[in-house]
Amino acid sequence: MPNLMVRNIPKDLYRRLKENARRNRRSLNAEIVAILGDEDGWVRRRMEIAAVLPELDHAREEFANEYGELSDSLHLIREDRDSR
Repeated sequence: MPNLMVRNIPKDLYRRLKENARRNRRSLNAEIVAILGDEDGWVRRRMEIAAVLPELDHAREEFANEYGELSDSLHLIREDRDSR
């Protein structure tokens, strides 16, 4: 079987891969092979998401028409964080 070497993986990605492998009771190598082998699953999920996005946009427009635009809460979050 061919080998594949991947270098310079970000620490956060490595940590998430290890955690997923542990959760799925696989070795890190087996987890990566499973992820790479599930190409059809990734494509299907992306297509499902792409199909839902127009529905979400429509629902957001209907909500805004009925209740008005929602305010941006970013400044409230920053204010709360900075007050600590």
